[in-house]
Amino acid sequence: MLPFAAAAIEVNERLADQHLAQLGQYDERDQAQVDRCVQRLLEGLIRAAWERGWAPADVVQHSRRKLDAAIEPLLLAVIASEHRAYRDSTIDPRWLDQLSDLGVDRPFAELQLTTWASVQRLGRYLTLHNALALAGFLQKLPPLARLYPLPGAAVPQSSAGGSAGQRAAASGKMLPRIRALLAKAEATDFPDEAEALSAKAQELMAKFSLDRALVDADPDHQLDDDSAARRIWVETPYVSAKAQLVGAVASANNCRTVSMDQLAVVTIVGAELDLQLTELLSTSLLVQANRAMLAAGKHFGHRGESRTRSFRQSFLMAYAQRIGERLQATTEATRAAVPEQDANRLLPVLSKREEQVEALFVRLFPATVLRRTRVSNGAGWAAGLSAADLAQLEARRPVSR
Repeated sequence: MLPFAAAAIEVNERLADQHLAQLGQYDERDQAQVDRCVQRLLEGLIRAAWERGWAPADVVQHSRRKLDAAIEPLLLAVIASEHRAYRDSTIDPRWLDQLSDLGVDRPFAELQLTTWASVQRLGRYLTLHNALALAGFLQKLPPLARLYPLPGAAVPQSSAGGSAGQRAAASGKMLPRIRALLAKAEATDFPDEAEALSAKAQELMAKFSLDRALVDADPDHQLDDDSAARRIWVETPYVSAKAQLVGAVASANNCRTVSMDQLAVVTIVGAELDLQLTELLSTSLLVQANRAMLAAGKHFGHRGESRTRSFRQSFLMAYAQRIGERLQATTEATRAAVPEQDANRLLPVLSKREEQVEALFVRLFPATVLRRTRVSNGAGWAAGLSAADLAQLEARRPVSR
């Protein structure tokens, strides 16, 4: 009964009420049994989501686009309860990081629906309604490329020594400083201050990237395959144009992207450091692009008809193209400035990393389709190019790999 009720609650309100009334009859006879059935259903659906390639952050991000905000606490409680089945050592560290970012902390608590609803101050009817709405949402999740090992199946990693451990420690110290600088640069209303903060971020990034590349080029160092993937969930509307902006940043940083417009998500594949830099810069530029787009105002045709949507779509596409050109020029100029002896050492590292990224991309996405998007508003295109010329490229990569 529960799966059918969950499916009905999204598509037919009248039918959903009938199912809820029937569930209420069971609930009056044995509330504890209903709690157990709902818990098993939701935990099973969450596990099925992991098996279809979803990760905790993906499910939560997508739920924010599809479900009432009041259902998110229940989703997080279900995720925590489902994770009681796994030892920490069998969960990928990146997966645990996502849980921590979502506020799902260890030790993971079992979901007791009645107790949980009491803490949340929710009535019984609304609790069951939300549970079924969540179940209906989870049942409809489409397959995604699996980016991490399933929880419970991750192989514990041995302690990394040498340069790999040093790189991880450096990332842990450097990236938060860069993020803080970018946050201040985006928040300030003073262009000079933003430029100074951006320049400092660029200085840190340049040193970080160059040191990393030179360490990897050491002939005594074994170049590990640290290619990976991560997803960026972009805000609607204009998803395809925003995905192009993320793609432009990724391309300049030797990453590759695949977008799923129907889910508003972009998957980035690249070396771990390149992924981190791409995510930082993409996030910053998406904020800047949205601010510039809104500042350009609405747009109307000669007869007074609204052309705001086509204007903004074209604006963001032009913005993405010009940003890509600027980033690529910066990458090429930085590569040209590398001393010849270092450039010769770096070339094998760059080639090897490109092979590793390509191999992972093909494994995750064996069949992709290249799409072209038509520009339908010349004014929006011109405005987007101008805005991109003014954008601060705070976290641009100083060394191409």
